[in-house]
Amino acid sequence: MIDTTLNFITQEINTFLKIKNNTPNENKIVLSSIATDSGLVIPNKSLGLSLINIEEERVFKEQRATFLNENGKTQSYNPELRLNLYILITSNFQDKLIEDPSDDYKEGLKQLSNVILFFQSKNVFTNDNSPLLASIDPNIQRIIVELYSYSFEQLYNFWSVVGTKYLPSVLYKVRMLRFQGGSVDAELPGVAGVDLNNSAKN
Repeated sequence: MIDTTLNFITQEINTFLKIKNNTPNENKIVLSSIATDSGLVIPNKSLGLSLINIEEERVFKEQRATFLNENGKTQSYNPELRLNLYILITSNFQDKLIEDPSDDYKEGLKQLSNVILFFQSKNVFTNDNSPLLASIDPNIQRIIVELYSYSFEQLYNFWSVVGTKYLPSVLYKVRMLRFQGGSVDAELPGVAGVDLNNSAKN
């Protein structure tokens, strides 16, 4: 579900950028880690979408553990797990191709701005407004993407851990993915009713 969600978001951004840049055959953003031991892995002249953290959603955590099935019996499940994903959009335009203006720093900032514009105009994705979502994973009903700000200290620590020089980037929080395995822990008979007369006698 994590992979399909991030792949979906990547495709949606690419669709927007193709229209915005008038480049129907060119993908500007790739789903990729930022760097490995060998260095930066986001292709040059590209944006990279990378998962950098997974967080359990505790505020809206599901508390119910029992559900009534179609046969009128009560089934016990572990409460579903709700997750938030933190994704970093990184711009890798480093002037490696000196004679190519599409590779310069300003072009990278332009493409990063276009991504911010995209999420400003559409930050909630459902089966109704995004038909691709249902075809990718029918279990995902809604994706909400929010801009997430972090401090200079967090920024420094993050890029130090990544082990590469800072690149222009923007961080988003994607919430909430719902995980439910569906395995039944126990099945109990349904409550037929309460005898009020007997209860009154007691």
